Amino acid sequence: MPGKFPENRYNKAMLRKARLLLAALALLAGCATVKQVAHQVARTNPKLKALDRFLTEFDRYEKLANVFKKYHDKGNLDEGDVLDVLYTAGVLKKAPPARPGSKPPPQRPGTKPFPVPDYTGAWRWPMDAGIVSSEYGPRWGKVHYGLDIAADMGKPIYAAAPGEVIYSGDGLRGYGNVLFVRHDEATVSIYAHNKSLKVRKGQKVAQGQVIAALGSTGHSTGPHLHFEVRKNDKAVPPRSLLPKSRF
Repeated sequence: MPGKFPENRYNKAMLRKARLLLAALALLAGCATVKQVAHQVARTNPKLKALDRFLTEFDRYEKLANVFKKYHDKGNLDEGDVLDVLYTAGVLKKAPPARPGSKPPPQRPGTKPFPVPDYTGAWRWPMDAGIVSSEYGPRWGKVHYGLDIAADMGKPIYAAAPGEVIYSGDGLRGYGNVLFVRHDEATVSIYAHNKSLKVRKGQKVAQGQVIAALGSTGHSTGPHLHFEVRKNDKAVPPRSLLPKSRF
């Protein structure tokens, strides 16, 4: 059940562009590198100008990867506040364990079933271009629960799937300006360290809608997005949901 949220034409439009580009590559790959042909086709077709812009951005980030790789979380982020938000919003049915020195999460009001029991639609990357500066998995003796994607300050951040904003603010330790978007009964995506937030709690968002601007708030060494996905109280490796790409 894909859900009762606004949708856009991002995936269909990009699919059409990708098919057109692949057809051109099949004809021209023998006379130039794939990258050169991709740029050539994109630049000569008005419908692919946006794709050419993304290719150019990726090329720039790749050339400066040694700089952008330094932009990531400053230390590991504490997931305790994340679990408190999920409990308060009704995603978690059981209160998370109490933490020394922390207040218990607010009492959860009576919550109705979420309108989307199980989101089975596609996901998209939350940015158009950038460098993955830190992967999901072990890091500094703990677990890094998301992907860090570095890029230029102020770049748009997009909703990775349709959903409803259940948190928008800066009250989580280390996460800076952060958004939580709920996609079904159990699944939530998290967007941290933003310069600014474009949506508010309770707002429904479409996949591909701009929801924030890239920043370096909270525990951060430079402009990047910490992108995290939760299924109930467990973190999900984001790459297992996202399309394969140059990231």
